[in-house]
Amino acid sequence: MSDAASAHELSFDPMDVTKTKDWNFLAEVRSRHPVCPLSSGMLFTARHADSAEGFLDAQRFSSVGDMRAPGVIVADDERFLGEIDAPLHPKIRQLMRPAFTPAKAREAEPWTRASVQRRLRDLEAAGGGDLMQTVAIPLPGSVAAHVLGIPDAQHDQVMGWCNELLHSTWPSLGRTERGVGIDGAFPDLAAALDALIAERLRDDRAPKDLLGVMVRATDADGWHMSPAQVRTLAVNILAGSLSASYMIGNLMYRYLSHPEDFAEVLRADRSLIPAAVEESLRHEAPVMHLFRTAKLDTTLGGCPVPAGTHLMLGIGAANRDPAVFRDPDEFRLEREGKSKHLAFGFGPHLCIGNHLTRMVGAVVLDAMLDQWGPGEVALAPLFEWTCVAHPLEYGPETLEVTVRR
Repeated sequence: MSDAASAHELSFDPMDVTKTKDWNFLAEVRSRHPVCPLSSGMLFTARHADSAEGFLDAQRFSSVGDMRAPGVIVADDERFLGEIDAPLHPKIRQLMRPAFTPAKAREAEPWTRASVQRRLRDLEAAGGGDLMQTVAIPLPGSVAAHVLGIPDAQHDQVMGWCNELLHSTWPSLGRTERGVGIDGAFPDLAAALDALIAERLRDDRAPKDLLGVMVRATDADGWHMSPAQVRTLAVNILAGSLSASYMIGNLMYRYLSHPEDFAEVLRADRSLIPAAVEESLRHEAPVMHLFRTAKLDTTLGGCPVPAGTHLMLGIGAANRDPAVFRDPDEFRLEREGKSKHLAFGFGPHLCIGNHLTRMVGAVVLDAMLDQWGPGEVALAPLFEWTCVAHPLEYGPETLEVTVRR
């Protein structure tokens, strides 16, 4: 079969989750046509090397428009960090970096642990329930809100508004029927964040939280972020927690469905918990792909890429590339080189919150081991694993369990 015929046979709709989340199909694409033209005109990368190159080379591949509909352009102060190119992107990232270190993640660990323990106790008191709705979905957003400096009492409301924003036309169009921008489309969310930002601007004694870092940080040339930009990035941090929810869901499902070779191994040696989080991120990438646009005529993986071509950089497929990971479809706690995965992207746009996400995953596993002994929590008798319907995310839609003391 010719290359063109092979590519045509493998071409798929980038929104077709029966293809984008089918590990066997992705392996076939990687083997037969690793830079594959899609029905939409995009190019999909299935190999680790090609996806990594697409993430790494910001000179050739732009992040602008990553989440927007074709032709939609929004103001700089309305853009999420992942859709900003240089020179603005590195300036903002440099100002935010001090708040996103391993040490800062450790500072948030006690609050996170207390929150997880409370949620697990509540689920046990009810005799069981859906771990996705009680733990995985609300927890990462609440941790992000805590780090930002949003009062605990406001977490649920703020995350409710963020969930509404994510499922509106704002991500693709930058507006809704209510208005343009975050303040026009979601005035209550904007007002709540603007009040917290204004408090930190007018009072040097305000808490030294992430919002405080962002409003006060200034680079060597005296440049600083506008309040509107700080607001957008706060929404970005809150809304970006969804992928961590499915990482947690994947970890909890493996804990429950593989008691002997996962849960009990961790119970015997909790030093393996960070390795379990890392291997889960590789084996079940919570974000399956991200997008870029070619800035100039170039090539990728030996395939011509004309300027303006949209790229769908495979993360899940890359993380199971046998050229990088031996026996990639197997989950191995003791896997060598697991940290080479692309679950957080790669290069200049590497997820700035990766340390915080890893901490949350490790705390959830550790807290489950503390809360329940062997056999005390189990998947509900009629439970069937169903993948979340979102085209980019990979993880369980629900995770119903029963608790027996």
